[in-house]
Amino acid sequence: MIKFFKRLFSKEKTNQVTLPLKETRSLSKVEIEYIINEFTDKQNKLVDDMRNNSINHADIEFNELITNRITNNLKYRIPFLAIELVYLNNVLRGKKVKYIKYKLFHQVKDIETTEITDMVINQGYSFVPSVGYLKIR
Repeated sequence: MIKFFKRLFSKEKTNQVTLPLKETRSLSKVEIEYIINEFTDKQNKLVDDMRNNSINHADIEFNELITNRITNNLKYRIPFLAIELVYLNNVLRGKKVKYIKYKLFHQVKDIETTEITDMVINQGYSFVPSVGYLKIR
């Protein structure tokens, strides 16, 4: 707590952020730029590794969509969903998410609404606009 107040009232600018992030609207412009650079660098490396290892195209598409969503939320100070914060914190910490499942919009467009409702209510998926449905454990 003392560290937070020192940083809050300090005149020097810092680009380091304290993890885990709980909300992003109070971050400074410098901190946001730092997070965006760190996050996109790590995501780009992951996508490059996936392409080199001939990983499923849907995995690459998911990572590109979630990267765009999170960077836009940061740039325009859009509030984050809880699941997005979990994902962002894991990436920034360098933790590999052990269990992640997703359904992109084009994968669920032909599924009946009762199945989608079941995914959200009973299976623990969360709706992420412009991406699809995401589940992280």
